[in-house]
Amino acid sequence: MTAEEIFKKENRFFGKATINGIDCTIGYNKEFRWSWFATQLNTFVIVGETEQPIDAQLLESFSAACFEYAIKNHKGWPRGLQAGVGSIAVLKGKTTDDARILAMNFSKKHFSAFEIPVVFDVEEQKAYRYLKAPVWGTIYYPYFSKRIDALAQELKD
Repeated sequence: MTAEEIFKKENRFFGKATINGIDCTIGYNKEFRWSWFATQLNTFVIVGETEQPIDAQLLESFSAACFEYAIKNHKGWPRGLQAGVGSIAVLKGKTTDDARILAMNFSKKHFSAFEIPVVFDVEEQKAYRYLKAPVWGTIYYPYFSKRIDALAQELKD
């Protein structure tokens, strides 16, 4: 399935945009959970596909640009007031080892926000994401993991 088909099926389709020079499909949802200590999380899942080899530098710059997009476009309560923003940046293409390593170890701290780079290797049909949740914001990472793993299953050709 395409990212657009997946997001429409989930009723999470937000739109399309060019981010960091890459055409992207964007999914969005706003969710409140008591288990998140009564917070609201605005989650953007941004899927881009590229023909150029995905190395760590490309993945990191794509993730940063997706994070900025999420911060500018989230709706709802202001960050920090019982609310946060999640940016899951999924870049599809042929990957290099350093991109996979970055995705599996990356955790950048932001105020009431999460930047999560994911690389989907089209040759292996496999997503690479963080291996362990950081201490800061750890309550959200099981949710992020479920979203990423479900998306990766559906992105497989």
